[in-house]
Amino acid sequence: MVFPIKKRILCIDDSQDNCELLSFILDDAGYETETVQSVTDGLRIAQSGEFNLYLIDLYFWDGTGFELIERIRTFDQLTPIVVCSGDVRDSVQEEVMRVGVQAFLTKPIDPDQVARTIAEILGDDLKF
Repeated sequence: MVFPIKKRILCIDDSQDNCELLSFILDDAGYETETVQSVTDGLRIAQSGEFNLYLIDLYFWDGTGFELIERIRTFDQLTPIVVCSGDVRDSVQEEVMRVGVQAFLTKPIDPDQVARTIAEILGDDLKF
């Protein structure tokens, strides 16, 4: 019997609670997730592994999601990036889209929105 390889998602959020929630949502949707809570760890893990999507918060104790996205794009221009943030100002959303992000999700986290958005970007068919 052949099993499909799970798509891998790297979740980078400074909140342990958000990391656990996102991991639960995405694992339930059939994805393999890895979570980290800093720009430094996010960059290190992104460089060391192959991921199908990055899910990134915007504000960390050691930098910003904008900085992280720019650094990831220096070695990985193709993997989709989704931002999930509580900062819903229009100017922030415009800046996020300008740096080449595929989607902007808002907090508080909506589990269905997260799963559907990521499935759509990755071309997956989720059954709810």
